[in-house]
Amino acid sequence: MPETSEKAPEDICASCRRPKISTRCEICHSLLCKNCAQFLDASVFSFLKNVPEDLAHPSYCGLCYDAKVAPALESYSEVMERAREVGVFYKNERNLPPHRRSNKMLSVQNCPDRKETLLRLAFFAAEQSCNALVNVDLRSKKIIIGGYQKTLWNGTGFPAHVFVEKKVKT
Repeated sequence: MPETSEKAPEDICASCRRPKISTRCEICHSLLCKNCAQFLDASVFSFLKNVPEDLAHPSYCGLCYDAKVAPALESYSEVMERAREVGVFYKNERNLPPHRRSNKMLSVQNCPDRKETLLRLAFFAAEQSCNALVNVDLRSKKIIIGGYQKTLWNGTGFPAHVFVEKKVKT
């Protein structure tokens, strides 16, 4: 039987048709070379409470990336931009501007720093199309592990729509 130098069709990149295969698209399962694969870091959608199944994979082909990941990434970036503009009103503030508050409290647990805790709360408020957080309460707790100390932050607050804008105080 004569040997052929051609690769089997399953060993060829689905995009560029070259024989170097390094990964597979996690949605359509087509084989891809390193140059054609679209890689997504696991921390990209880290502020979402529940990351959809299609966005939790490390590698995609160009078609699946354009169809599934790119629109979600654009929407996520828009919400993150609005979160940076959310006003923060702490629990001990007395003179709050006129606002309409939600009854559902938001909470964030075990964040590594104060700014990230505030940003996560603001992100959840921006997801609900609110422009402020009221009655924000931030608390830290110190954890000692083998002689090293670290601080974890917890925060709560209510999403609200404030009729007078106030920038975030960090």
